[in-house]
Amino acid sequence: MMRNKALAACVLASGLVFLPSVSGAAPMETDMNMTVDGKAVGIEGFTLNHRLYVPFETIAGQLGAETDWNEQTGILTLTLGEKSVTFTRTNDLSSTSPTALVVTSGEVLIPVRSAFQQLGYGVHYNSSTRIVQVKKNTDDSVSPSTPGTGMSTGESTTEGSTNTVTDNTYADLLSVTILTDLKPEQTTGTRIEGVVANERYVFTADMDTRELYRIDATTGASTILTVLPRTGTGMALDTTGNLYIASGGDEGVIFKVNAADLTGEPFDGSKVETFASGVAGANGLAFAQDGTLYVTGGATGNLYAVTAGGQVQTYATGLTAERAEQQIVVNGIAIDTDGAIYTSNTSSGEVNRFVIQMDGKLSAAETIAKSPLLYGADGLTLGPDGQIYIAANERNAIVKVTMDGQVTDVAHNDNAGPLEFPASVSFVGNTLYISNFDLPRGVNNPNVPGIGASIAVMKL
Repeated sequence: MMRNKALAACVLASGLVFLPSVSGAAPMETDMNMTVDGKAVGIEGFTLNHRLYVPFETIAGQLGAETDWNEQTGILTLTLGEKSVTFTRTNDLSSTSPTALVVTSGEVLIPVRSAFQQLGYGVHYNSSTRIVQVKKNTDDSVSPSTPGTGMSTGESTTEGSTNTVTDNTYADLLSVTILTDLKPEQTTGTRIEGVVANERYVFTADMDTRELYRIDATTGASTILTVLPRTGTGMALDTTGNLYIASGGDEGVIFKVNAADLTGEPFDGSKVETFASGVAGANGLAFAQDGTLYVTGGATGNLYAVTAGGQVQTYATGLTAERAEQQIVVNGIAIDTDGAIYTSNTSSGEVNRFVIQMDGKLSAAETIAKSPLLYGADGLTLGPDGQIYIAANERNAIVKVTMDGQVTDVAHNDNAGPLEFPASVSFVGNTLYISNFDLPRGVNNPNVPGIGASIAVMKL
């Protein structure tokens, strides 16, 4: 067994020879680069199951972390101060475990994202530059917590605020403001669920009138672009700016609105294309880097993968409802740069992770976190810090879930707003756009106080 404190990054030989007992496709060399706290780091990386792997010495060297590698047991531990992460050797290269370690004839490879994240760093991948950006988390306001429970200790009060911060919360909740009130003449009776944004505009739809809104991200001025053929819920933009809208029910469909129509004058609903059908319960939408559109099926428990040509593949997650009054088990959805799929279970208050395996099958659900703070977990997205942000609709809260299972409120209020049954979330840079569904349920009951259906904004 070896124990040392690495002082410099290790440069590797490019050739890899795998042990005969290792099964599955071998890691592929990649031209990805990496920066740590803004400084370029030379790596010879490999991709496996949509993850970036590098020799453990590279990561330990950058951090000055202590390493404990036991070749006999195949267990590696990296320790940095009070934080540590353990990886275990696998001979199954189709393994989707974030702590799977791959041993070659001369190298010990570990996944970059999970190593850095569990040692207190945020990880972001810029697909246009192919650079993995690693930066030390500076959020020292988070109380110590136990992974998987989100429980913290201590109590404090935010200066200038009436919010008392107790267990499971940040020491200072973030400020939420209203970008626009869609129907200022009414405080109830309008339902908007989906939201998606780019640098210029925010898009949402009134589920009752089927009106598609374009909202100026700077001024909050709104325009009704068209009336959809059916009610619209979840939304996503592809890399060229086309808008996709889920419409559930037994005959679920996905609509497509071309990018050119989103920036011009209002248009007739006949321009709205049916991109795909056969997606029962269609709700949340998210694109993978290969252009595949993934769709959650709500109470059906299904995930759907839709190709660029609109062909649908159905995956049964096996998830079942815990609350008879709330049957939705796959709701919000986000996909990380490694291709892992994260979904919210509204019924049980948890976040699950899935991977499409090498054989094309869906992995079993891996629970990232389950907590009372996730009661009513609805739309979710990945933040610029690489963590998960969720609209907990029945709590009028925005909740942060780290990849090691810590759960904390970042924003929370009573039924007077500005969060009023928040349903969906969409990041543009450090700005989070939130749709207020405003149902009279949970903390938001009754829903008469406050502003009603609106788009709220929170900045990290």
